[in-house]
Amino acid sequence: MDVKAALSQYGIKSVYHFTDKANLPTIQKYGIQSLKNIFNLNIPVQHFGAEELSHMLDERRGLDKYVHLSFVQDHPMYHVAKARGNIIDPIWIELDISVLLEQKTLFCDKVANQTNSHLFDVKGVLKFIDFDSLVYSKDFNTKKEARKAEILVHDFIGTDKIKGIHYGK
Repeated sequence: MDVKAALSQYGIKSVYHFTDKANLPTIQKYGIQSLKNIFNLNIPVQHFGAEELSHMLDERRGLDKYVHLSFVQDHPMYHVAKARGNIIDPIWIELDISVLLEQKTLFCDKVANQTNSHLFDVKGVLKFIDFDSLVYSKDFNTKKEARKAEILVHDFIGTDKIKGIHYGK
């Protein structure tokens, strides 16, 4: 079974990027940019979802060249960013699932800059990401771990891939 069909079977029709509402004007102008592009192009960001240590770890692993996405609107890092106050007025940007199939897109079974995380291409998605737990598990800890899975889209995501904006809690 191909990835798109499998995701459809699990009811996953979109993927998501969380940020602060204050960043929307910049996203509407430039699209969703990787951290590296944000700094190289001097794009003004009002509120980063991650802290400086996370940015440093991303850079160390070369992950700063990617936009980080999740399969669900309830990624554990969203709650961390809110609790730290990095995100004040949270939004989820719903994206077309076609970003998964772009040539340089990578995937990770947990938060990508976390120790012991595994990066792989689209061929490994069904093997390494626990979609049963992600979608169906009733056990909080199992579901939380599965929800840490990330999608890493190289460079940037154009505004044509945005399907909607959802306001957080």
